Amino acid sequence: MRLNHVNLYSVDVPADRALFETYFGLRCIHMQGDTLAVMLDDGDMVFVINRFGKPDGFAYPKSFIKHHIGFIRESREDVDAVHATMKAGGVDVQQPRDFHGAWTFYFKAPGGYHVEVVTQTQHDRT
Repeated sequence: MRLNHVNLYSVDVPADRALFETYFGLRCIHMQGDTLAVMLDDGDMVFVINRFGKPDGFAYPKSFIKHHIGFIRESREDVDAVHATMKAGGVDVQQPRDFHGAWTFYFKAPGGYHVEVVTQTQHDRT
C-alpha cells in the first residue's frame, strides 16, 4: 500500500505552493485562483492545498494545530541541507535536533499547519 493523496486546508495557498515547489520539489499540475493547488511529488502522490470553506457540521478537533505532515530525507546531512536552504530563503524554521529517535526540524507553513523534515538517526537503524 502507498499513500495516494494528502489534502490540507491552507490560509495562504499561493505561499504554500511556492514553499513546497521551492524546498520540496513538488510540481503544481493545477491551480485554481488562490483557493486550490494540486501538486505531485516524485512518486506521483497527489498533494492538495485548499482554502475552501469547511463543510456544514464539520469541526476540526482542538488538537488540530498539533497535526502535521512529514517529509523524510536520506540522511542527517540532507535534513541539515534543507534546513539551511529554507533558513537562507527566510523561512522561520526550528533548529534541527534529535527528537523521538530522529534528526528533525519543524516549521509552520504559511497555510497554518506544521511541517516536519526528518531522517532516522544512525543508532535507530537496525
